[in-house]
Amino acid sequence: MTELARKTFAARAIGIATALMCALAAGAVWCVLALYLRVDLIFIALVIAVLIAWVLRANGFSRTRSGALVAATSTLLAFIYSAYLLAAAKVASFLGLPLRSTLVAIGPDMAAAVAWADLTWWHASTVMLAVVLSAWLVWRAGARG
Repeated sequence: MTELARKTFAARAIGIATALMCALAAGAVWCVLALYLRVDLIFIALVIAVLIAWVLRANGFSRTRSGALVAATSTLLAFIYSAYLLAAAKVASFLGLPLRSTLVAIGPDMAAAVAWADLTWWHASTVMLAVVLSAWLVWRAGARG
């Protein structure tokens, strides 16, 4: 592998890692805001989609299929992580347990069941719109070309 290829690979790997970490952080912020404000904040999925697209474009993924795929996956990851945390918070509040122990105790199956029960057609369509938006924002041509 040449020096240029190694630098390009490293830059791409850092860009993907940055997008995934931004997705997880955004999902956690989404959950905290939803718990604190006690309102449904599904529209934040659109804000997260724009943020992730911006991060990927800044890391050289504009106009690439891989960038669009990473953007869509990262946006969906943010929603899934937020839904998991919100499901754990809901179970913790019902059972009167600390959130930390509930996160480990409920497991992915129960968290998915609780999150699925809370999912409406409005949530699903907004998340799908956010996924498509993030991929499109990465794929589209920039302001100059």
